[in-house]
Amino acid sequence: MIPTSTIPRASENTDALTSAAKQYLTAAERLSARRDPNSEPERIVAAVGIVGAGTMGSGIALCFALGGYGVTMMDANADALKRGQDNLARTAQSLVKRGRLDEAKAAAVLARITGSTALDDLATCDLVIEAAFEDLAIKQHLAGRLGQLCKPGAIIATNTSTLDVNVLAQASGRPADFLGMHFFSPAHAMRLLEVVRGSATAPAVLNTVMGIAERIGKVAVVSGVCYGFIGNRMLEGYLRETEAMLLEGATPEAIDNAIESVGLAMGPCRMIDLAGVDVAAKVVLARQKSGQGCKDPAYRGVVRELFALGHNGQKSGRGYYRYEGRTPVADPDLVALCERLAAENGLKRRSAIPVQEIIERALLPLVNEGACIAEEGIAARVGDVDLVWVHGYGFPAALGGPMYWGERIGAKQVVARLEHWATTLGNPYGHWDVSPWLRDRANQGTALIA
Repeated sequence: MIPTSTIPRASENTDALTSAAKQYLTAAERLSARRDPNSEPERIVAAVGIVGAGTMGSGIALCFALGGYGVTMMDANADALKRGQDNLARTAQSLVKRGRLDEAKAAAVLARITGSTALDDLATCDLVIEAAFEDLAIKQHLAGRLGQLCKPGAIIATNTSTLDVNVLAQASGRPADFLGMHFFSPAHAMRLLEVVRGSATAPAVLNTVMGIAERIGKVAVVSGVCYGFIGNRMLEGYLRETEAMLLEGATPEAIDNAIESVGLAMGPCRMIDLAGVDVAAKVVLARQKSGQGCKDPAYRGVVRELFALGHNGQKSGRGYYRYEGRTPVADPDLVALCERLAAENGLKRRSAIPVQEIIERALLPLVNEGACIAEEGIAARVGDVDLVWVHGYGFPAALGGPMYWGERIGAKQVVARLEHWATTLGNPYGHWDVSPWLRDRANQGTALIA
């Protein structure tokens, strides 16, 4: 094990360590915000269209309205549009109650948003963001419609969190005008925006969106195209290992408490329950259907079973936990489910898993996958990886992000522990395969965050 005393924890930081981590993140934000000075001039964007009035679509609409943009929020389903508008009104009132807005400003923000059930009403928008259900066929169809409908020079974006932006760009027929804008929920509050540059995205389009991100108060990080981009690609190994430990005998509260002891805002089980078990399960099922998911029958079995039972997390009252109001409590049925899945897959259970093991098995895959992302050029800089996880996934700023955290442990120690777990556990999912980039730095004594 990595010695307990050398696992960086936010609560044990000295003021100097916290200050150094935050200075690192500030510098990373400056670098991430840089734009290409040699591209064509930025395009003028005043009117924004949003396709979809669900939780994400309405949140994005509010985000732009708060930034002073005129917004048309479109949903072909009139009832869904009404729910989205009601959600906007409730959220605006909550901002008033919290002192973020006064009544007059809240009214002005809501007045900037127009509802519509007609896609044609987006024809004059300068930027249109598709925020439909995470289904490739649906998003391809909408990309094609928008490519035909939007005016020349308009930017077309997708809010997909996992799908191939290049495939959607080609479906639009206007790949130079197309890119990904992956907002995080709640979109008006979360600072992160992953800007996904397609292989044909025009530099002026990328520059324009980076400028918009700054104006609406986002920390924008450019990602290349791959499954899950930066954040969700890294999340995959984190959640795989979480489920593996559940089948081996860890409880959701033991895992969450261990991860939160490092300083993360929320452990993985509480996080999925809050975001929605159904959301997570549909991503898993879509990956398997496409042939991209792991063929191991135990792969993400807990989340798939919970979804099948209708236990969709906090919103349904049951998920990895039972909920009394919004308070999570242990659910014996979840333990029984894990025991059954373990037996069906021939897995040996333990009475408990040590805290140190939980931390290593959950967090070291983040460092390893972040190294792969840096090596492949999906992220331009290691600091971009850390920005995504600090601003989008609750990694503590005091620890600088997962790559900075790994640097404090030391590249040699990280590699040694990855190799240990590969040998001890087997490696059915591949997330213990040491990144060559990471191994090179361990061998050369080079910093991970250099």
